[in-house]
Amino acid sequence: MNHEELIRHLGSAIGAALALSPAGTAAVKFDGDEVDFESAEGRLYIYADIAPAEGREGDFAALLAANHLCAETGGAAAGLDRARGMFTLCRVLDGDMEYSVFEQALAGFIDALRALRRSLANEAAPSEDFGSRSLMDGMISV
Repeated sequence: MNHEELIRHLGSAIGAALALSPAGTAAVKFDGDEVDFESAEGRLYIYADIAPAEGREGDFAALLAANHLCAETGGAAAGLDRARGMFTLCRVLDGDMEYSVFEQALAGFIDALRALRRSLANEAAPSEDFGSRSLMDGMISV
C-alpha cells in the first residue's frame, strides 16, 4: 500500500475519516497522544512531541540511552527540535508496505512515545515490548 492508502486504511480501522492533506500530512490523537504523519519523497515520517526540553539538560543522557540501538524507541529516534524547544520522537518508513507492517511500526512508535513520556516524568514504566500488539488490541481510542 502507498502512504495515502495506509493512512486511509488506518482511518477505516479506527473508525475515522482520515486522509493525507494535499501537502501530504495528517494528524491523529490516540488516547490524547497526537501523532503526525508526513509523506515526502517516498518516505512516511511519523513524529510526535515527547516533552518540553527547556531546563531539562539532565534528560539528554536518558534520551541518548533510549536511542542506542533503538533499545527503548521501537525503531524511532528521540531528538531535540531546537526551534520549538521540544523533545521529539520520529520514525521514518520507506516506500510502500503492507498495512500490517505499518500498523506494527505505529503501535511500537506509540508504545515508545508513552514510555519516554513516563520516563521523563519519572513515573514507573512497565516493561515494554514495542509493537508487539495491534492498534486494535485496546491500545487506542480516537
